[in-house]
Amino acid sequence: MSFGIFILGGITFLTAFVLFKISAFIYLLQDIKEGKERSWLKLFQVFIVDLIILIVGVIGTGILFMTLLKMAHG
Repeated sequence: MSFGIFILGGITFLTAFVLFKISAFIYLLQDIKEGKERSWLKLFQVFIVDLIILIVGVIGTGILFMTLLKMAHG
């Protein structure tokens, strides 16, 4: 049961993060249509930061969900 709630926490975070990234991607496409230039180095830096956020967020949300479950069930 604990592993399942940990997975549920991770999936919850991933869903929210993916929806956020979709909106950011739409914003990026609008910038490209307007002719604004983006550098590959900046995009790579965004990728690294996103990867770190994903790792920490999935683990942190999973731990949070497990903690709340244990607190609720004593």
